[in-house]
Amino acid sequence: MSGVFHKLSLVRTVRFRKARALLFFLLHSPDQDHRSEKIADVFWGDYPHAKAMASLRQTIRQIRLLLEEDTGLALETRRGHLRLICEDNTAIDARICALLATYPWARNTEVELGHYQQEFELLLGISEAFDSWLSIRKAQAMQAIAEVLEAQYVDAENEAHAVQAARLAQVLEPSNEVAARYLMRHFWSKQQPNRAIEAYNTLFEYLDQNLDQDPEPETVELLASIKLGETLPEKAPVADAPPKILVQMQNEAGLTPEEQSLLNVLFLDLRMRLSRFREWGIADGDRPEAVDLVVKIQLLPQMPDAPLHIEISDPGSNNLLWAETIPAPQKNWDEKVRTQLSNIANALSIGAGGNHASAQEARVYDRWLRSQVLIDRWSPETEGEAISMLSDITKDAPRFGPAHAELAGALNVRHVLLPGTKQTEAEKQRALHHALEAISLDPLDTRAHRVLGWCYCHKAEFELAEFHFEQALHLNSSNSLTLASCALGFAFAGRLGPAQEICDRMVSAPGALQPFHLIYMAAVNYLAGNYELAVEQCAQAGDSMSTAADGWHAASLSRLGRMEEAHKRVKIFIGLIKKQWALPAEPTDGEVLDWFADCFPLRESSVRTALREAVDEALNYGG
Repeated sequence: MSGVFHKLSLVRTVRFRKARALLFFLLHSPDQDHRSEKIADVFWGDYPHAKAMASLRQTIRQIRLLLEEDTGLALETRRGHLRLICEDNTAIDARICALLATYPWARNTEVELGHYQQEFELLLGISEAFDSWLSIRKAQAMQAIAEVLEAQYVDAENEAHAVQAARLAQVLEPSNEVAARYLMRHFWSKQQPNRAIEAYNTLFEYLDQNLDQDPEPETVELLASIKLGETLPEKAPVADAPPKILVQMQNEAGLTPEEQSLLNVLFLDLRMRLSRFREWGIADGDRPEAVDLVVKIQLLPQMPDAPLHIEISDPGSNNLLWAETIPAPQKNWDEKVRTQLSNIANALSIGAGGNHASAQEARVYDRWLRSQVLIDRWSPETEGEAISMLSDITKDAPRFGPAHAELAGALNVRHVLLPGTKQTEAEKQRALHHALEAISLDPLDTRAHRVLGWCYCHKAEFELAEFHFEQALHLNSSNSLTLASCALGFAFAGRLGPAQEICDRMVSAPGALQPFHLIYMAAVNYLAGNYELAVEQCAQAGDSMSTAADGWHAASLSRLGRMEEAHKRVKIFIGLIKKQWALPAEPTDGEVLDWFADCFPLRESSVRTALREAVDEALNYGG
């Protein structure tokens, strides 16, 4: 244990705060190459570039002076990159977990883990980007440590060690009810009811004062049994694996584009809500696995107002457990979906809390949901209404983070939806403001990090953009939208390796792909020189993202030398864009292509020039 804690003690000996923060950051990703420019932007984002790089060099010197002694660590810099070299190149949190899994522990284990936990708090305030990294890494590290400790006191062979593990788990996270229940049982079995009740009271006080919530029913029932002097089982019952729920969306023929957008939004919203309950897990529909419940939703276009039909069934017996038709799902959805969560919980014999929300919260959520339907339609006719609606929500409910994130995202793509327009500096700054607000409200929101990454792309701050794309993937690497968006962001930033890796992962799970995902991937493949695949993906996407797709399609065909097809495709594209041109004067063909090439926040001007040349060659073929 001493080796791990020695490295952490090195962090505490660093005099200068940013050097301390950088060493702490690098200890969590040893042997990983970090571009110096990215590090400079993360830690010195408010400095001029030259000053930021000079500060980074000075900070590197400070760390190297510390590591001159035989510490088992070395800081290597080369060609604009830096990395921390360790003897086993394992992240510090992973090493802590590995060593906690062995027994006995060193005497100073609890103290050193407290120092480690405290470091996340002490380093806050260096930069917004680093603050978000601290929030994410702390949450994930504490969760991993809690799981390692829980395995040792839930199924322990050594009672003394189990008690020590439970106590440590509760010290690190005072709201840990599993650890509290273990200690209550332990003290009761030792005929120490006062200490058992004390363990409960400590938990109750923390939950009440810090989280404004009551202990779980199982904990309350255990307390009642102890107070009544009832005999408890020798061991707490082993919890079964949480049941799995599969959410399916059934498409019906005859849905209008607006109805299909509504169904998409309702499906994603229901799945997101279900994923927040720890009592169950959400099955991945693209990877077959045993599930305990299937929730199927579909809109019924043949009925007035296209009501939503929900079915809950048992896949084992094929029995229908619950079915209901919800009229006008776009109205009062927050209230209606909470009822469905209760129905799902009842089908699993689980009580789902949080069924009551204020009328104001419900109205805010309904307005946000309507904005999502408008955005999902990807239409110039709806984008203005969506932005106006989201702007109003951020004013009426300033702490509703999803509205800030979606508003920033809508501002980032507005110029793509309105052919002829360009994103102004004021719009870029407005989008950045709302994205940063979303991050501050919820540092663990994948969507907020993804949107903030795009804000930095549009401001040509690509190192910070990559950092936030990385955080988005770190938080949720299975969401298809996150994968597609981050892949495209990496590609625009010139990081084609990571972009291609993400696209390859997405192709391996084709069932999760929506048509617009294919356009994102086609753009990535075009930039990577995979023109055949880009053409194939554009063709598969149909008319999705009409103001961008045909441009990438034509450019890919042009690069393949399929000039007749490229010429037809670019003419279709130009005709479509002219019909949607948002400026008063009708554009020339060349102005349409100029607008297309300027739409995207490409890092290298040479890439933009080459894209413009590809579509221009397609246009002029045969002329």
